Amino acid sequence: MAEIELDSFEELQEVTALDEDNALDEQDEAQEVQEAPEAPETPEAEQPVSDKEKLMRSLVSDDDETDELTIDGIRQVLDAAPRWFLSQWKLLLLCLAGIFLYITNGYQAQMELMEETELESELKDWRYRSITRVSELTLLCRQSQLEQKLREQGDSTLLPSKVAPFIIKETP
Repeated sequence: MAEIELDSFEELQEVTALDEDNALDEQDEAQEVQEAPEAPETPEAEQPVSDKEKLMRSLVSDDDETDELTIDGIRQVLDAAPRWFLSQWKLLLLCLAGIFLYITNGYQAQMELMEETELESELKDWRYRSITRVSELTLLCRQSQLEQKLREQGDSTLLPSKVAPFIIKETP
């Protein structure tokens, strides 16, 4: 039993009470084991278990008691691996197809984003060109600009009006 440092007499009493309870529990379990009848052997227990099955069970089981791994046992498991891959070829093919589609979809989305960015920049360029053309046209269509061009060409029939525009007042 491990040594325990105790600070008071009360702790000593608690520890001894726990030890007595544990001893009683162990005696009860021993009596139950003696009273339980032995289970009859099943046909499965009679069948010999191959080394490969033992090794696979030891690798999969959560028990602390495992058989020793030997080189022969590891070889047997590795020999079984190709058979598993061959039996699961449809699933592996489906996984590969999914991975391929995922990657190609990513590249396609990236290309579409690049194309969209390029088209947006081209649209901005065309908008700026349009705004420039409209401002140039507005400048050329002003009355003062038209009069100046007609004078330069020698057309003297068009003169600015000397009469002020008539303002119509609305009466309520």
